[in-house]
Amino acid sequence: MSLYVTLENVSKAYPVGKSSAEDLISAMGQHGSDDDLSGGKVAVDQVSFTLREGERLGIVGRNGAGKSTLLHMIAGISNSTSGRILTNGKVTSIMTLGIGLRDDLSGRENIYVDGEIQGKSRSEVDEVISQIIDFAELDKFIDYPVRTYSTGMKARLAFAMISHIDPEILIIDEALSVGDAAFSLKASARILEICAKGKIVILVSHGMKSVQDICNRCIYLKDGRVVMDGTPAAVTKAYIDEVRGQDDAALLARFAAYVGARSLVTGYSIESTALLSGEAQTHVVRVEALQRLRIQINFSAEDALAVCRVCIMRLDDLKVFQQDFSVADYSHVGGKSGLEVEFFPLSLAPAVYRLDVELRESASDQAVLFAQSSSIFEVYSMSPPTGGKPMLYYPVSGSVKPASTLEK
Repeated sequence: MSLYVTLENVSKAYPVGKSSAEDLISAMGQHGSDDDLSGGKVAVDQVSFTLREGERLGIVGRNGAGKSTLLHMIAGISNSTSGRILTNGKVTSIMTLGIGLRDDLSGRENIYVDGEIQGKSRSEVDEVISQIIDFAELDKFIDYPVRTYSTGMKARLAFAMISHIDPEILIIDEALSVGDAAFSLKASARILEICAKGKIVILVSHGMKSVQDICNRCIYLKDGRVVMDGTPAAVTKAYIDEVRGQDDAALLARFAAYVGARSLVTGYSIESTALLSGEAQTHVVRVEALQRLRIQINFSAEDALAVCRVCIMRLDDLKVFQQDFSVADYSHVGGKSGLEVEFFPLSLAPAVYRLDVELRESASDQAVLFAQSSSIFEVYSMSPPTGGKPMLYYPVSGSVKPASTLEK
């Protein structure tokens, strides 16, 4: 049997202003013409593509772009408003993990029930049940009622059940971050095993690394429409570049009150600050965690005994870095000075930070302030950690270069 998934001008519109939930559900399930899209919220708009055996499609886009809505229609959970979806092969979806588990049954009993739903005989489930139990890491809890499980245990069991019952067309919606970091790696490896068998996989993820590692094709969905279809490397780069530009502008607008420079004493000024992330040679507002970060600072100071203070504050006023540098060590002829502070890797966890640069009479906190400059930057991660929100990544290292070594 040749597996395929074909979408022909598929659209989905949600009615607005319905008087009851029943009306909404009824309207969501009906098929119609393109005219049915008028007057409602269009979540998916005229999407067409075909997937064949061995294709692993990643779908990227912002929240609200229509990614999950598209997956629900392919999985048969909801109907399209217009267009056609044709599939050849059994569709298995990993979306809201653990929702289908029966709390009154044990984990083992749930495996058999789910196998029956997937069309497997008891003997077929017997062949893989030990693998499922080992993969889920539940040990003796496999025979406990599911109502006694934590959220992570339920998610691990649900993922293990679905991914070990030989799916033909597998749909994954943000399910690779289940459990702790070790289990997430194991889940990703399991998906690659499924892909290696020539099945069709459709993956939605905000982790661009997961898309690049697993998929061999990618589409960028924006406002319900496909704006790019190509290789994962090309599509994710285009998506990141566009989002980064939008986020930079939004971040600066949101925190405009934190941005500015002023000279308090004649002869002293912070002329420019620039943040260069990774190998970039231009100033950015959003920088990637665990990559190289260079902070380039140019200033003028008449007194070589003054100091340049570089400080990074989280917006809740938590100070995460502060260092004073003697102006004399970084001076040019004519009072022009500059330095570059480098962090490699950048150890700051994702958050919004304020960069303060000051020219001071001395390193004392009570010293006269000559000039100051403040700017905003945001740290983001392509592969955010699971199981908690760290304040710092480790290891931490940094260096400082004098003005004469700055890249031109």
